[in-house]
Amino acid sequence: NLSGIVLGTDHPAENVTGFYTKYGDGAADIAPIFGLNKRQGRALLKYLDAPQQLYEKIPTADLEDNQPQLPDEVALVVTYDEIDDYLEGKTISSTASEKIEALFIKNAHKRELAYTRFTWPK
Repeated sequence: NLSGIVLGTDHPAENVTGFYTKYGDGAADIAPIFGLNKRQGRALLKYLDAPQQLYEKIPTADLEDNQPQLPDEVALVVTYDEIDDYLEGKTISSTASEKIEALFIKNAHKRELAYTRFTWPK
């Protein structure tokens, strides 16, 4: 018995795009880097002298059906730098902005609690 807790690595790019498994990635006991975007997370790992492969690895959605190792940015059709810029209020292309906003709307259900017999909408 290790009596451990689950450490989460949630970040704003996943939250705004809904690019995560509901009750999967976000199911953690503690999220120490919550609020840091991808760029800030990479900078933190580099600052802490973490192994380079941890912050330079191309992010993939390993649960993609029939497409293992598909890069996140290919699946999202928008880059993490564009998402980070968007979240930081920087100017990005209208195409990237529209894609991010469409993903936000499409995946709104992931940011809601599950309905129960007590909370079902009337």
